[in-house]
Amino acid sequence: MTAIFRIVLLPLLTAVLAAGTAVAAPLTLRDAERLAIERNLNLKAQTYSTRASEALVRAGFGIYNPVLQADVAAGEARRIFDTIQTTAAFGNLSTSEYRRFNFSLIQPLPTGASVALDFDNQRQDLDPVSANVINPAWNNAVRLSLVQPLLRGFGRTVTEQEILFAVRDRNIAVEELRLRAFDIITAVRDAWFDALRYRDEVEFRRTSVSLSEQVLKENRARVDAGVLPPVEILEAQVGVQLRERELLDSQRAYEDAIDRLTLQLNLSEPVEVANVPLTAPQVQVSVEEGLRAALALRPDLRQQEEQVARLELTRQLARNNTLPQLDVAARYGHSGFDADYGDALGDLSDTNFRSWEVGLLFSYPIGNTTARNQLQRSQLLLSGQKALLGQVRDEIRQEIRAAVRDLDVNWKVIEVTELGTRLARERLQTLLKRREVGLATTRDVLEGEEDLAEARTQHIAALANYNRALTAYLRATGELLDRQGIRIARELSPSDQGPLVEAE
Repeated sequence: MTAIFRIVLLPLLTAVLAAGTAVAAPLTLRDAERLAIERNLNLKAQTYSTRASEALVRAGFGIYNPVLQADVAAGEARRIFDTIQTTAAFGNLSTSEYRRFNFSLIQPLPTGASVALDFDNQRQDLDPVSANVINPAWNNAVRLSLVQPLLRGFGRTVTEQEILFAVRDRNIAVEELRLRAFDIITAVRDAWFDALRYRDEVEFRRTSVSLSEQVLKENRARVDAGVLPPVEILEAQVGVQLRERELLDSQRAYEDAIDRLTLQLNLSEPVEVANVPLTAPQVQVSVEEGLRAALALRPDLRQQEEQVARLELTRQLARNNTLPQLDVAARYGHSGFDADYGDALGDLSDTNFRSWEVGLLFSYPIGNTTARNQLQRSQLLLSGQKALLGQVRDEIRQEIRAAVRDLDVNWKVIEVTELGTRLARERLQTLLKRREVGLATTRDVLEGEEDLAEARTQHIAALANYNRALTAYLRATGELLDRQGIRIARELSPSDQGPLVEAE
């Protein structure tokens, strides 16, 4: 039993415990973006809304579904005879019993027309029976009819208006989904670069604490040896405490950045960022090219364009409603009449019992006040929306210009802070050498070390700010998702529960 436990159960138990206590691998930026796309609840909520809008589009095509109608009834009608001769022969009352079952198949057409095929069947039994009447008798009829609007209500736009509105709303929902993805990726990237910035700052501050502690240790030794006055110990102790406080501030800022990143990823436990250096990739930017990309890719601009298209559709429909109602109606059919149902059906094929009709139906409200004012309202709303669209374009142009300037400024700041860090490092080395020979005090060394830590902090902040500015530029131009390999799925099937935003 002991051997079995050692050979079989112990390795299995060890593997289970290891799996239960395994720590997730540190996240790269691409991992963080992918997790945010997969887990962010706001994005999931918008995904459901987008699929719901696609369901509304598909539901709109139901207008072309043929409609089957059936009418089955039985009844009795009594009336007083309307002639003296009939009353004298049969009494005052006449009873008519009937049975009917009718069927109709109605098919709407894209032109606004409606085609109907009717099949009517009615059996009538009269009491008393007149000598000149077949009783009981079947009365059958089959008819094909068409009603086509010629002015108001004519055309595919009018017929499919609910579909067209639903398509515009669906497009707006898709752009809203893209806008949410822009917000999420921007927040993730900003939190990521903040985490790298404060992580490196924590390391700088730890180095500062170590150096100040080393200075304190050396000062104590020199004071004990009588080389330095006791005040140098106090000077070094103050330096250690100041740097420990700065280290705590940096650690707090780092944990706050990690919490923001964790929140964007919808995780319960704080994440760990990968140990990668914070760099500044230099990119070629242009206001003209950025504006060209933004006009094609910005989701907020696309939403405004869809709103304009939606109001344009409203205006077209309002203009159509100002036209008179003029419909052409045509009907052709055959009828049958006999005591036997089969014989009555046979009469339907006989052209002797055919009937047809062609006519026009005209209708127009005097003044047409409602339609004319609805048209005016739609034109005003359309003009207002076009003005908003122009304003959005101007704001985008200004935003891109500001983003380009921000990138240029941050790149210059990186160059300056890099030189400042190099200078501070050399000055500290010089002060340490001068301290060895008694030409520099503890305060001089601590101030030089603080200058180096501050220079490093400024440099790493400049790197983080440059990356944030690059994110802002890519967002302003609408290229952020494409650059990060994030796309919107083409299939919006409402029955599919999968994500619509996917990261490569």
